[in-house]
Amino acid sequence: MPDLTALPAWTDPIVIGELFGVGMLAGYLNVIAGGGSLLAVPLLIFLGLPEGIANATSRLAIFTQAATAVTKYRSAGKLDWNLSRTLLPPTLIGAFIGAFVATRVSDALFRSILAWVMIACASVVAAEPFLLGRRLRNSSPEPYPLLTPQKVWPTMLVVGFYGGMVQAGMGYVMLAGLVLVLSIRLAEANVMKMVLVITYTPLALGVFISKGMVHWPFGILLAIGQGVGGWLGATAALKRGEGFVRAVLAVTVLLTAAKLLWF
Repeated sequence: MPDLTALPAWTDPIVIGELFGVGMLAGYLNVIAGGGSLLAVPLLIFLGLPEGIANATSRLAIFTQAATAVTKYRSAGKLDWNLSRTLLPPTLIGAFIGAFVATRVSDALFRSILAWVMIACASVVAAEPFLLGRRLRNSSPEPYPLLTPQKVWPTMLVVGFYGGMVQAGMGYVMLAGLVLVLSIRLAEANVMKMVLVITYTPLALGVFISKGMVHWPFGILLAIGQGVGGWLGATAALKRGEGFVRAVLAVTVLLTAAKLLWF
């Protein structure tokens, strides 16, 4: 465990404001589209956490954000439990393996992985926003088509592994798997994204906690902000529908790409 004594005090009003404000924005973006963790994790690193601990600590906020969003979707009757049962097993297995691998990676190596993930996200997102939009518009007219194990298991194992290990940019990875590979409609995929996240995050978080990789004060402050942002994001998605989700996804993708290239 690295020395964290040089970190700014979590009781500092500026630190509280930064964690809550960025957390709220990250939660809103993650629920509507994705990319919120690409703001939250760099903030934790900026505050002094090593890369691996920042990645692990952000999971507290991810869980809170997903919990508030799923609560909102459940009250609106938008949860599809049959689809959940189909997608969850490979996602959970992949997430556990990914989290375990993350605990074995040095901060230097994780820094390189995170940098390349950022570059990859920025490059793909900046190069193909219009192509992505066409693919989303051409997704299945049914809530979801016949999902065979041959398609579901490899897709969701990869998605779960990425979520368990890195998480940053997971919204894009999840929507790509659900919409572009499994042909699930964007509106249903956006809800299912939160169901999967709230299910695999405790598993990944448990692995990180067992290795002492969670900074609780920063994580709790970030979680409060992301919980509020998640509730607001789910409310906006339900009120304004798929067109709003698609528009925010396109804008978020471009802004995240610009931010990642700058970072």
